Amino acid sequence: MTSARSAQMTYIDQPPERLRVIPVPRYEPEACESGSWPREPLSAPTRRPTAPPRPEAVNIEIRQFATGAIKLVLEVMDRRRPIGQLSRVALPHIADQFRVLLAAGSTARAPAPSTLLRVHSQSSRPDAAEITVVYRRGERVHAMGARVERRLVTMPAATPTAPRRKQWRWVLVAITVE
Repeated sequence: MTSARSAQMTYIDQPPERLRVIPVPRYEPEACESGSWPREPLSAPTRRPTAPPRPEAVNIEIRQFATGAIKLVLEVMDRRRPIGQLSRVALPHIADQFRVLLAAGSTARAPAPSTLLRVHSQSSRPDAAEITVVYRRGERVHAMGARVERRLVTMPAATPTAPRRKQWRWVLVAITVE
């Protein structure tokens, strides 16, 4: 029983020679003579009022593109536009996603058209942004997330004999619909 008790001994039960005393670090400054302290109380540094940050031109461009692209996506979801029109603003796999999504649903139109309520864009890089969308369909409110990037896109030729040209454009690269 004594061996079991010694195994359960706490630091209070230890003999004094086994305890170690460690000095506590100082947490207050050394005491000074009364004449060495400043006579006026220290005040917090004054802050200058700062103007809110100006939105950059790129952010406005991203927001305008995202608003137009999401409106087009909502019209495709409501079957008011053909899926082929998504190729103007989205990568081909996005159109394929909606083709499958709309084929799985009923062939009838949605009960009420979708209404865009809010678009929020957050730049993750100078050439990419995350888009958060809130929209309403009937009485229900839905959310959608998307990613847009600036990519080098091959544009169709103006005439059949004209060469194709490449242009940097914003495109919808990913989308998640609730």
